[in-house]
Amino acid sequence: MLSLIFLTSASSCDDYLDVNDNPNDLVEVPSGDLLLRGTLLANAQVQQGQLARTSMYYTGGLIGVQLVQQTLYNYDYTPGDSNAVWGFVYNGILVQNKEMRRVSPEVGFLQGIVDVNEALAVGTATSLFGDIPYSTATPDNPGLDSEDPTLDGQADIYATLQTLLDGAIPKLQDGSSTPTLDDDDPGVNVDNYFVGDRDKWIAATYTLKARYYLQTKQYAQALANVINGINDASGTMNFNPEGEVPGDSNILFNFVNSSRAGDMTGDGAFYRDLMDPDNVGSRNNAKTDETARRNYSYISGDGQQTGGIDDATTPMKLVSFEENLLIWAECLIRANDDVQGAIDKLNELRAYLDTGAAFNLINGDETFSYEPYVLADFEAGGMENTDNIATDRAVLREIIEERYVTGFSTYMPFNDVRRLRTETDLIVPFPLNNATTTVNPQRFLYAQEEINNNSNLPNPIPDLFTPTPVNQ
Repeated sequence: MLSLIFLTSASSCDDYLDVNDNPNDLVEVPSGDLLLRGTLLANAQVQQGQLARTSMYYTGGLIGVQLVQQTLYNYDYTPGDSNAVWGFVYNGILVQNKEMRRVSPEVGFLQGIVDVNEALAVGTATSLFGDIPYSTATPDNPGLDSEDPTLDGQADIYATLQTLLDGAIPKLQDGSSTPTLDDDDPGVNVDNYFVGDRDKWIAATYTLKARYYLQTKQYAQALANVINGINDASGTMNFNPEGEVPGDSNILFNFVNSSRAGDMTGDGAFYRDLMDPDNVGSRNNAKTDETARRNYSYISGDGQQTGGIDDATTPMKLVSFEENLLIWAECLIRANDDVQGAIDKLNELRAYLDTGAAFNLINGDETFSYEPYVLADFEAGGMENTDNIATDRAVLREIIEERYVTGFSTYMPFNDVRRLRTETDLIVPFPLNNATTTVNPQRFLYAQEEINNNSNLPNPIPDLFTPTPVNQ
């Protein structure tokens, strides 16, 4: 199992994994710290890699224009397209987490990070694939005679992850253990996300709990957790790339500057039109100017934009302050019928956006504006309710649209359209990608490697358009 340490996660991991005098002999890993950074980088690939881009094809964010990206865009998705993310989750994270728990059981802070990182990866995997192996995925003594792992139900996995996250919080609070450093380079923290900041890890844990309660439509529980979540922008959990280093730079940058440059683009995508002030049907209004955010999030597909979302050094959001506020806003209506409270939370986000700190100004002179909304804007005939739907639904619709924009480059839009598939008045109206498809994709396919080797997978395999259990 140690041979599966994810060297492909980042070439910069080499220093952290060089623990053998003879590289051909497996020896005992002296500390779980040595494995941590690789698992965090593997999770960045899960959250922001190829399947995240594919989810953007399926929600109007990007267009695949040639080769594999075009086939994915046209819903010609194969099990082999899931292999990489599946490998990151199981070999790159779960196998390594088991080893970290074994060799460093007394380091509470490290164990808390391990738990949260696992919950982030497995929660994303179950949201994308439905029922997956988890409880039996990493046996104690794996071998050729090991039984095939069974699949846990999606709802059961979500419940298990809530328990895992609850248990992570006291570990993260454990003052007897300290944030982990690289023994070969004293002073360098191997925690790419928060550089060992306990409070930020704890707040992100609560936001992640709220995310999963939202995904399972347990809105009161989401509201109970989000109040302890990420409370300012500095607390956002980011993958923080070092720059133009193979394997350790912004993942969008890696794609648009590789041999696959030009295979996909943001030009002509629904998202671009939604953000365009010159488009009559855009989300811009008398209180909203999205010019600067639109420019920042532009992906040409054939090379990065300096300072943009696909710049080599641009952090990639995994669990964010903005997400926390938007969960809070939605759940105030869902759980408490508190329409004004929801508007207030939405306005907290808009106030942050209006500072200009949420995105870079690409040319330095782009305009932006996010004035606060008032209740009248959402009442019948208001600027955000010209079709005269119920006021609370108009507020929810704006929250979901903001989630769509805020979640650009993440799974948030894909998760929302599946969660809300019966609430058609709230779904952002992006178009389908071809004339022969009548429903949006509802999941990704099980990985071909798992199909080949696990007799416990369902037969037939659920197709791309079959909702996962929690969304049925």
